[in-house]
Amino acid sequence: MTPGTDTEVEVAPGLADGLAAIAPANVAVGWRRITSTDLRSLWPIEAEHIARAVPIRQHEFATGRALLRELIGEAVAIPVAPDRRPVLPGSVCASLAHDRELAVAAMTRAAGIQALGIDVEPATPLEPAIARMVLRPDELGLDAHHAFTMKEAAYKAWSSLGGQLLDHHDVRLTRDGDRFGAEVVTERAMFEGRTVRAGGRWLALVVVAGPGAERRTGSGPT
Repeated sequence: MTPGTDTEVEVAPGLADGLAAIAPANVAVGWRRITSTDLRSLWPIEAEHIARAVPIRQHEFATGRALLRELIGEAVAIPVAPDRRPVLPGSVCASLAHDRELAVAAMTRAAGIQALGIDVEPATPLEPAIARMVLRPDELGLDAHHAFTMKEAAYKAWSSLGGQLLDHHDVRLTRDGDRFGAEVVTERAMFEGRTVRAGGRWLALVVVAGPGAERRTGSGPT
């Protein structure tokens, strides 16, 4: 997916290239500016879910659904599962995230991919108190907001596989260029991903290879 208007280019210059840089060939990625106009594209079952939400939440939800449909390539409803993840058609595996201005998503139908986790965060410093909540003592060389992005991407993949709720200190990061490892230390589970700074944002994508299986729910915000 590439930005469709000059306004979108101004919002996130280089974001499409950044997403493409961290995604393997069998994973489609894209982004979309959050806008109220996407409310018109909601299916009744989707609109019902956010009927009582505040306007910004409605806009985020609607844009996320519009982006997922664009990547999936099907005009289908994407309702919400009891655990709040999007219910996806067929064997689609996907992950969705957003900041205050835009949504990003990753999607695949590849049988060899078991889970995806994507996140986007502003490339801005976190307050020291929040940074201490994110970074472990053995991660103090990392930018806290960048670390948050990588941990969130790993957590989304972890939770989509049925993993329990995690604290940020439950995940230990290692970096090697644009590649990173995220270990769930309590379970000795390792996730691998790629990360980049683009469009004034940190992006991170985790791809979990595994046995082909039918996947009907995604990860990330609903």
